[in-house]
Amino acid sequence: FPDMMANIRPLAPELAEVAQCQLNEVDSEMVHKIGALRLWINQQNYLQARTDDQFLVAFLRFCHWDLEEAKKRLLFYYTYKTKERELLKSRLVDDKLLELCRSGIFITLPNPIGPGGPRIHFTRMGHIEPSKHSVSDIFRFHAFRAEIEINTDDNWNVAGVVEIIDFTKIPYSLLLQFDAGMFRRMNAFLEHGIPTNLVATHIVNASRETQFVLGLVRNVMKQKELLHIHSNVESLQKAIGKEYLPVEMGGENGSLADGPSRYEEQFNSFAMYFQEDEQYTVDEKLRQASEKGADKSTAPLAAEGSFRKLNFD
Repeated sequence: FPDMMANIRPLAPELAEVAQCQLNEVDSEMVHKIGALRLWINQQNYLQARTDDQFLVAFLRFCHWDLEEAKKRLLFYYTYKTKERELLKSRLVDDKLLELCRSGIFITLPNPIGPGGPRIHFTRMGHIEPSKHSVSDIFRFHAFRAEIEINTDDNWNVAGVVEIIDFTKIPYSLLLQFDAGMFRRMNAFLEHGIPTNLVATHIVNASRETQFVLGLVRNVMKQKELLHIHSNVESLQKAIGKEYLPVEMGGENGSLADGPSRYEEQFNSFAMYFQEDEQYTVDEKLRQASEKGADKSTAPLAAEGSFRKLNFD
């Protein structure tokens, strides 16, 4: 066992250090723990899930190599994707998703914040057309992008993600589509399913009225320090490091114009993967039957409350 190597991408040295110091990663235990998680999945008759090393390691790393937590999170991930068909619709890469790729609303910047640092997502609210893009379409795009990142992006998984949201020309009719229940349902997936930590959200170019409203939102947040509202681009440059911003904001981290074609290529290259994804589900009836005989620790996971609060460094 110890001589075997896990079939995963090697981490950049700086990122490997983060994994060891912050996520309790121990090279000699990886193969054993990945194997134990795979064995558990194969033993659950109600769960059909991906079991390749790279996919499983994302959940183990996120859960600081705590096997029980990784089981819960993986189970929640697939339970959610099975139950929330209304929000996630089909799991196929369709024209709607490719249109969102091309829209220029979302961009993943090419360089993380240093080799051992978080990935940067950039969102341009002004590119959203409410007549074309519903809130659930946008959420669905996020879910697909996250699944691709589980498979491809070690910085995103190990060091987390920083969101920069540009509020220039935000369509206010989009905000009218939001309702609290839907927001809670979407947030459950981001908080309890997807294996990445949100390190910070930076908002720029918001009107004074919007800044005021966001300030109120920030006041009721459990983790206020995660939301930063910048009154100008210079303030954002100072917070993130100018060189990590796109050229459009005075930085050196690629151009926003390159984002759409990169996404389109990536989503198309995962088309087959998502086609296969239809078979990965949780069978609730089988699960309930198997849990009648099991102990309470694997009781059905509610969207909220049954998870320990996730800590952010």
